Amino acid sequence: MGILRGIDPDSAQEIASMARLLSLVDDCECSHAQSTEALRLHCDLTKDLARGEGICETNPTVSCHLKRHTVVLRRYGHFGKMPTSIALALREQGAASLPVLLDNIMRSVRDPHDRALALEASLSRAWRVSQKIASMFLSAICNPDIALDGVAPWQDGIDWCHFVVIDTNVDLFLAAVGYRGIMTYDARRAYIQALARDIDLSVISKGLQPYNPRIVQQALYLFMSTANRKSLARDCAHQGALACAACPSLVRQICPLRPSTP
Repeated sequence: MGILRGIDPDSAQEIASMARLLSLVDDCECSHAQSTEALRLHCDLTKDLARGEGICETNPTVSCHLKRHTVVLRRYGHFGKMPTSIALALREQGAASLPVLLDNIMRSVRDPHDRALALEASLSRAWRVSQKIASMFLSAICNPDIALDGVAPWQDGIDWCHFVVIDTNVDLFLAAVGYRGIMTYDARRAYIQALARDIDLSVISKGLQPYNPRIVQQALYLFMSTANRKSLARDCAHQGALACAACPSLVRQICPLRPSTP
């Protein structure tokens, strides 16, 4: 978040504008920036850490926007490909924008779950966008319990319960409870969805949907995240042994912040 907030306004507008990104692509001298396939297979963008510059070996003299973006985003050396790849993925599917992509899918696909699958697959065509990244974005605009006012802009007609984010912390939980299922993304998501069916969230917090696997998954993520929990003043980790004594034994056994001694 600190990195995102530190990006200058013009760069932020550029990497968030499909029109500007595609204009940069069309003006770029490097053929490796012209399609998602070329970005994936041929672009060797990286970063010179000593000089803080984006570089490549294939076309080192070309000052392409990807090299600039990888400096702006301050992540991995090849991360500058992501904004352009998303814009290209949309154009390659005949969508001039994300709303157009949604409209195309809503008109061509009738089942809400199939629509969710289609949206996930469409975004996952972009470089480095996986089911996890696609689910992070799609849940933010489809899941009513994530929306600030309880109404997500894309929630109608889409099975938003499909969008569950399986990351390292969720995998830590699965390992802690002895999950022995298949380790595909779909299988782990199905396991979290099955857990969520036994939890009525509306009892825990008024206004939540009774069944919402994304919220259950987020709770598991936070529970297993040592760094995030330590940064929360209200977390029970700051209350000492008394908090542990009051915690159910099954939860205490898998807690990453439990005391090392009884």
